[in-house]
Amino acid sequence: MQEKQFIDKGARKVRMHEYLEEELEGAGYSRSEIVRTPTSTKIVVYAQRPGLVIGRGGSRIRELTADMEEEFGFENPQIEVNEIENPDGDAEIVAKSMASWLEKGGRTKRVGYTYLRRMKESGVIGAEIEIAGKLSGNRGRTEKFSFGYVKRCGNTSKENVDEAYELAKTKPGAIGVKVRIMESMPEFKHRDVDVEEEILHEVIDHGETLPQEERIERVVVEADDMTSAGIEEAMEELEVETEDISKNEVRDVFEERGDEIKEEAEETEPEEVEDEPETEDEDVEEAEEEEETGDEEETKDEDETSSGADYEDIVDNTISDAKDALEELDEPDYEAALEAEKDNKNRTTFIDWLETRVEE
Repeated sequence: MQEKQFIDKGARKVRMHEYLEEELEGAGYSRSEIVRTPTSTKIVVYAQRPGLVIGRGGSRIRELTADMEEEFGFENPQIEVNEIENPDGDAEIVAKSMASWLEKGGRTKRVGYTYLRRMKESGVIGAEIEIAGKLSGNRGRTEKFSFGYVKRCGNTSKENVDEAYELAKTKPGAIGVKVRIMESMPEFKHRDVDVEEEILHEVIDHGETLPQEERIERVVVEADDMTSAGIEEAMEELEVETEDISKNEVRDVFEERGDEIKEEAEETEPEEVEDEPETEDEDVEEAEEEEETGDEEETKDEDETSSGADYEDIVDNTISDAKDALEELDEPDYEAALEAEKDNKNRTTFIDWLETRVEE
């Protein structure tokens, strides 16, 4: 029994909306709300031209009040009329205006773009328009117009998006007009933060940039080896600008005065003095022996890197840079470069060039 009462109330509200749409067609009727009080039923009507709803001397509103009581059974109804301050931001009014224009012979694209521009100028966040039906010719099609941001799902789409649908009856057939307007952004209730004051982008000035030579020397010191991976890792870890530094420039500096740079870096490092008890002399001696062994291995690796050409690193560059690097070598091994290219990038143009050099 209780379910039937809810259904009856919903059906009565729909019938009242249809009745007001028909009676207040020229007044720009948009929607209505029912507010029940202990003594009366308040009906709030939203219209573009409230003067036409009230009538001369309130005659029109008295007729509507009587009809609400007789036809819809409202007890002591009281009608309140509110003016819509921004009609271009109301989906119902926009849909009715577009349907009326289409019925008078307006072209679909002109109608769509005109009202889209008007909604954009009204200050809404976003809007979508769909016009579907026999727009031209015998086959039906759909034209869509949109701008800004419009939420399509979730609670935000229910609370912050105004939707309306209107039917335009033209000679070729019926044309449906659907309008969705995003009136405002949702409130961020999950956090007490003023979004407009949040820092979205921050630029940190590190002062004057070091000269390029000094920055290259720091990369040489930081890099474990002169391979591409080692140089890139050193550039990422250093807190200096390395956008204007190439890997070839780092290798050239390392080949010219790599040992000097390493020695200068070791001299400038502060010596760490550790106070250890005399009982740990054996552990200290073992640690010193391990450091000496590591230094010898690093020296061997550096000698191997500087003595021969790294063809895998050469072919890792662009074709033009790789050709220049090979031609700068005193005795380039084109066969080794060809094998490295086939194992790495396998570029047909570069392989043909290398095979030509091997045959020569």
